[in-house]
Amino acid sequence: MIRTTSGLAKTTKHPDLRKLLKNTIDANSAFCSFELFPAKNHDFYQSFFTEMDKYRPLFYALTWHAKGTTNNCPSLELIDKFPSNTVLHLIVSDLTRADVLNILKKALDCGVNNIFALRGDSTTASRDFPYAADLVRFIRNQFGDTFCISVAGYPEMHPESPSKELDLLYLKEKVDAGADFIITQIVFEADVFIKFANDCKEIGINVPIIPGILPIPNYATFEKMVKICNVRVPQNILNTLESIKRDDHEVRNYGTELATNIIKELIASKTTYGFHLFTLNRTSLSSEICDKLGIFTRLFEDGKRV
Repeated sequence: MIRTTSGLAKTTKHPDLRKLLKNTIDANSAFCSFELFPAKNHDFYQSFFTEMDKYRPLFYALTWHAKGTTNNCPSLELIDKFPSNTVLHLIVSDLTRADVLNILKKALDCGVNNIFALRGDSTTASRDFPYAADLVRFIRNQFGDTFCISVAGYPEMHPESPSKELDLLYLKEKVDAGADFIITQIVFEADVFIKFANDCKEIGINVPIIPGILPIPNYATFEKMVKICNVRVPQNILNTLESIKRDDHEVRNYGTELATNIIKELIASKTTYGFHLFTLNRTSLSSEICDKLGIFTRLFEDGKRV
């Protein structure tokens, strides 16, 4: 039983994603997960979960919301709207050890034991946590195995890394510090992820790696996300989008097909068993991609892969 910050008893037992991931992978079962960002209208969440739960996501993820001062993590105010299988983003670029300790304790009070540990892109790095590995190490030192911890991976290499080889070593440091699984930056090419996953295995990174997939609702959103994430886009994709960028319907159709084909190719390669969809809080677009997966959608229902 968990005691919430309001003092009321919360009896829901939150699932251990480490065990869920292991059991799913050991059973050769396909899976999906969905990422959302804080919404002004909190009623949105219930409608989203009602629609997307039919795909049996292994987990949901709630992105970091740094505006405000409540508990140093305003996203915690929303966590009671989310299912128990939710991963909370934690960005430490402007936080101290005391801040992080406070957030993690309050997360546990709210029944949250799944954390996405991120350094963040602030121009002034945290003095206490220069790198994400420092955050992972701190969480393990303070809380042992209480938290399931995920970290970010960069198939195209982090833009600040001097080389792909060093970037992989930095990722291994996060895993060695105690990370349980990896969610990657946006994947626009299946081959890039496949090589990344194989390179990770070669240097001893053996935790699950989940590819991040971006739906493209329109050209403006695509440009914004690419800029925010600082990710390279293949020239053929840029050329196609440039030719249809004034037609939102065409862009959406192209983006849906692109995401679907990438996921199918990745699952078929057996370098991963699922995908993490950056939903942009767009229910219909996310649902459309899952439906277009066809046989893979049915795999989520019966738990089997072929």
